[in-house]
Amino acid sequence: MFRASEVFAFARAIEQNGRAFYQAMAAGARDNQVQQLFQRLAREEAQHILDFERLAARVAAYDPPETYPGEYAEYMQALVDNNVFPRELDPGELARQISNDQDALKLAMGFEKDSLLFFGGLKNLVPDVEAAQVDELLRQERRHLCELHSALQDWVKRC
Repeated sequence: MFRASEVFAFARAIEQNGRAFYQAMAAGARDNQVQQLFQRLAREEAQHILDFERLAARVAAYDPPETYPGEYAEYMQALVDNNVFPRELDPGELARQISNDQDALKLAMGFEKDSLLFFGGLKNLVPDVEAAQVDELLRQERRHLCELHSALQDWVKRC
């Protein structure tokens, strides 16, 4: 069992990668509306980092049992690196590989869905008294997914 403070540490790392991803997608977007959406999502990811830091400050720290020093930190980093936005992901390179805005929107939706799955799974690992804070994180990620889905539908209608 670990506390929401660890979930928020994950969230901050994922949101930092997400911000870089959306900035790169905005720079490569061809459609003005898609570009504006990615720019706004990048700003919101930056705000989420601050929100998650504030939320994390309100939850108790947790010192998990370890079989060797640093074991838990390695575990946490492995989760972050292998979920949602892996460390080796180069947002600029990824943006160069995207051939059109439709593909960029679909890729962004995939990342948001991965975030929801990741944070939803982590919610099961925090005490019930801290689950509401994780629910807020999930609510914000669901909103991003809905906005991206709507933008994709609008893009298809326009193009």
